[in-house]
Amino acid sequence: MTSVQLTARRPMRVNLEARAATAAQRRTRTRERLLDAAEAVVAEKGFESASIEEFVAAAGVSRGTFYNYFPTTTALLHALNTRVAEDLDRTLDLLTAHIDDSAARLAATLHTVVAGYMADPVRGWIAVQIATSRAPRQHAFETRFAAIYRQGVSSGRFRDIDMAAAFTIAFGAIRMTQRDMLGGGAPPAQGVQVVALILAAFGVPFEEAAQISREEAASALRP
Repeated sequence: MTSVQLTARRPMRVNLEARAATAAQRRTRTRERLLDAAEAVVAEKGFESASIEEFVAAAGVSRGTFYNYFPTTTALLHALNTRVAEDLDRTLDLLTAHIDDSAARLAATLHTVVAGYMADPVRGWIAVQIATSRAPRQHAFETRFAAIYRQGVSSGRFRDIDMAAAFTIAFGAIRMTQRDMLGGGAPPAQGVQVVALILAAFGVPFEEAAQISREEAASALRP
């Protein structure tokens, strides 16, 4: 759609769609700049210690601009959580779709989470901070985990236990391992042992669980 603005000299055509698209792109860039700045601040200081002043200073915007995009710090945290989770979820789709065995698929999922965050320590610390914050959990991870676990129960690989408890066992252990590894307090081999213990808790014989964990850890580290 175009409109015509009359001036004293000649008509000037204004492309309203192009103007709207430019404004939308500008808003997207500003929002991403705020999220990038927030990632850096939260990774360094923790979410509870970070302030809006630090977010806007890091992003180079005004406090009013911040509120135009995020009415509360909780809204910002939820947006951060969503962005990190969606990026990782796309990676998991590519790396685990070909795995039929539910135990191997779960191990691959957990090792990919750990490897991804170790390769990007800023986002790794963000994930640790978010996991202990008041932000809602990401449904994408819960849906993925539930599908794998139900497949494992149906095939006899996993015990039929409460799904919420199974999720807490798996991702609670992984988050603790991730925190220790990012902080330098645990070697990468700890991730292999933790994933093996998770599989064993779900019903996979421990020796087999350890073998699966080693294999999937090696695959997660390949470029």
